[in-house]
Amino acid sequence: MKRITKPISISFRVATLQDIDHILKVERRAFDTPWSKLKFTDSFNNPNINTQLVLKNDQIVGYLLTLHSIDFVDVLNLCIDPDCQRQKLGKKLLDDLQQRLEKDKVQSILLEVRVSNAAAIHFYRYYGFEWVDTRKKYYSNGEDAKILCLKIS
Repeated sequence: MKRITKPISISFRVATLQDIDHILKVERRAFDTPWSKLKFTDSFNNPNINTQLVLKNDQIVGYLLTLHSIDFVDVLNLCIDPDCQRQKLGKKLLDDLQQRLEKDKVQSILLEVRVSNAAAIHFYRYYGFEWVDTRKKYYSNGEDAKILCLKIS
Protein backbone atom coordinates (compact mmCIF):
# COMPACT_ATOMS: atom_id res chain seq x y z
CA MET A 1 0.00 0.00 0.00
CA LYS A 2 1.32 3.42 -0.95
CA ARG A 3 1.78 5.76 2.00
CA ILE A 4 0.32 9.23 1.54
CA THR A 5 2.16 12.08 3.20
CA LYS A 6 0.86 15.58 3.63
CA PRO A 7 3.21 18.54 3.64
CA ILE A 8 3.62 20.19 7.02
CA SER A 9 3.11 23.93 7.09
CA ILE A 10 5.14 25.93 9.63
CA SER A 11 4.35 29.62 10.02
CA PHE A 12 4.91 32.48 12.45
CA ARG A 13 2.72 35.33 13.58
CA VAL A 14 2.44 37.83 16.40
CA ALA A 15 0.13 36.65 19.19
CA THR A 16 -2.98 38.56 20.23
CA LEU A 17 -5.02 38.51 23.44
CA GLN A 18 -7.38 36.08 21.72
CA ASP A 19 -4.53 33.52 21.64
CA ILE A 20 -3.98 33.39 25.41
CA ASP A 21 -6.15 30.30 26.04
CA HIS A 22 -4.29 28.35 23.33
CA ILE A 23 -0.94 29.58 24.66
CA LEU A 24 -1.95 28.49 28.18
CA LYS A 25 -2.76 24.98 26.93
CA VAL A 26 0.74 24.65 25.47
CA GLU A 27 2.31 26.22 28.59
CA ARG A 28 0.50 23.83 30.94
CA ARG A 29 1.42 20.79 28.87
CA ALA A 30 5.09 21.77 28.77
CA PHE A 31 5.90 23.10 32.23
CA ASP A 32 5.47 21.83 35.79
CA THR A 33 5.16 25.43 37.00
CA PRO A 34 3.35 27.23 34.17
CA TRP A 35 2.77 30.95 33.94
CA SER A 36 -0.68 32.12 35.03
CA LYS A 37 -3.23 33.67 32.69
CA LEU A 38 -2.69 36.97 34.53
CA LYS A 39 1.05 36.86 33.86
CA PHE A 40 0.41 36.34 30.14
CA THR A 41 -2.22 39.10 30.09
CA ASP A 42 0.18 41.50 31.82
CA SER A 43 2.84 40.62 29.24
CA PHE A 44 0.45 41.32 26.38
CA ASN A 45 -0.30 44.73 27.90
CA ASN A 46 3.39 45.68 28.02
CA PRO A 47 4.34 47.48 24.77
CA ASN A 48 7.97 46.34 25.12
CA ILE A 49 7.04 42.65 25.11
CA ASN A 50 6.59 40.76 21.87
CA THR A 51 4.95 37.34 21.67
CA GLN A 52 5.70 35.41 18.51
CA LEU A 53 3.79 32.21 17.77
CA VAL A 54 4.89 29.19 15.80
CA LEU A 55 2.05 27.36 14.09
CA LYS A 56 2.10 23.89 12.63
CA ASN A 57 -0.69 23.37 10.13
CA ASP A 58 -2.35 26.54 11.51
CA GLN A 59 -2.36 25.25 15.12
CA ILE A 60 -0.40 27.05 17.86
CA VAL A 61 2.36 24.70 18.96
CA GLY A 62 4.78 27.15 20.55
CA TYR A 63 5.65 30.71 21.36
CA LEU A 64 8.45 33.06 22.25
CA LEU A 65 7.96 36.01 24.61
CA THR A 66 10.68 38.64 24.48
CA LEU A 67 11.26 41.90 26.33
CA HIS A 68 12.95 44.47 24.12
CA SER A 69 15.44 46.99 25.49
CA ILE A 70 17.66 49.42 23.64
CA ASP A 71 20.59 47.09 22.93
CA PHE A 72 19.43 43.65 24.06
CA VAL A 73 16.41 41.36 24.10
CA ASP A 74 15.48 39.27 27.12
CA VAL A 75 13.75 35.96 26.40
CA LEU A 76 11.03 35.68 29.02
CA ASN A 77 9.49 32.42 27.85
CA LEU A 78 10.15 29.97 25.03
CA CYS A 79 7.81 27.01 24.89
CA ILE A 80 7.06 24.23 22.42
CA ASP A 81 4.23 21.74 22.91
CA PRO A 82 5.72 18.44 24.15
CA ASP A 83 4.23 16.60 21.16
CA CYS A 84 6.16 18.92 18.82
CA GLN A 85 9.50 19.12 20.59
CA ARG A 86 12.67 17.95 18.86
CA GLN A 87 11.32 19.16 15.50
CA LYS A 88 13.54 22.29 15.46
CA LEU A 89 10.60 24.60 16.16
CA GLY A 90 12.40 26.32 19.05
CA LYS A 91 15.36 26.89 16.74
CA LYS A 92 13.03 28.28 14.09
CA LEU A 93 11.55 30.72 16.63
CA LEU A 94 15.04 31.92 17.61
CA ASP A 95 16.09 32.13 13.94
CA ASP A 96 12.97 34.22 13.25
CA LEU A 97 13.79 36.47 16.23
CA GLN A 98 17.35 37.02 15.00
CA GLN A 99 16.11 37.92 11.52
CA ARG A 100 13.70 40.46 12.97
CA LEU A 101 16.47 41.95 15.16
CA GLU A 102 18.98 42.39 12.33
CA LYS A 103 17.63 45.83 11.44
CA ASP A 104 17.73 46.99 15.07
CA LYS A 105 20.79 47.92 17.11
CA VAL A 106 20.33 44.90 19.37
CA GLN A 107 23.66 43.40 20.41
CA SER A 108 22.61 40.35 22.40
CA ILE A 109 19.83 38.04 23.52
CA LEU A 110 19.69 37.12 27.20
CA LEU A 111 17.68 34.49 29.03
CA GLU A 112 17.41 32.60 32.30
CA VAL A 113 16.98 28.84 32.45
CA ARG A 114 16.51 26.53 35.42
CA VAL A 115 19.78 24.82 36.38
CA SER A 116 17.84 21.53 36.43
CA ASN A 117 16.57 21.92 32.85
CA ALA A 118 19.36 20.03 31.13
CA ALA A 119 17.48 19.69 27.83
CA ALA A 120 16.92 23.46 27.56
CA ILE A 121 20.51 24.24 28.56
CA HIS A 122 21.77 21.81 25.91
CA PHE A 123 19.46 23.39 23.30
CA TYR A 124 20.58 26.95 24.08
CA ARG A 125 24.28 26.02 24.22
CA TYR A 126 23.94 24.20 20.88
CA TYR A 127 22.31 27.34 19.45
CA GLY A 128 25.31 29.40 20.57
CA PHE A 129 24.28 30.88 23.92
CA GLU A 130 27.03 31.12 26.51
CA TRP A 131 26.72 30.94 30.28
CA VAL A 132 27.46 34.35 31.85
CA ASP A 133 26.21 34.14 35.44
CA THR A 134 23.85 32.46 37.90
CA ARG A 135 20.85 33.99 39.66
CA LYS A 136 20.57 32.36 43.06
CA LYS A 137 17.07 31.27 44.13
CA TYR A 138 15.56 32.90 41.02
CA TYR A 139 12.51 30.65 40.73
CA SER A 140 9.59 30.46 43.17
CA ASN A 141 10.74 27.03 44.39
CA GLY A 142 14.18 28.44 45.27
CA GLU A 143 15.93 26.93 42.26
CA ASP A 144 18.83 28.83 40.71
CA ALA A 145 18.80 30.08 37.14
CA LYS A 146 21.66 30.12 34.66
CA ILE A 147 21.91 33.37 32.72
CA LEU A 148 22.80 32.71 29.11
CA CYS A 149 23.74 35.23 26.43
CA LEU A 150 23.91 35.14 22.64
CA LYS A 151 25.90 37.92 20.97
CA ILE A 152 24.24 38.85 17.69
CA SER A 153 26.20 41.82 16.40
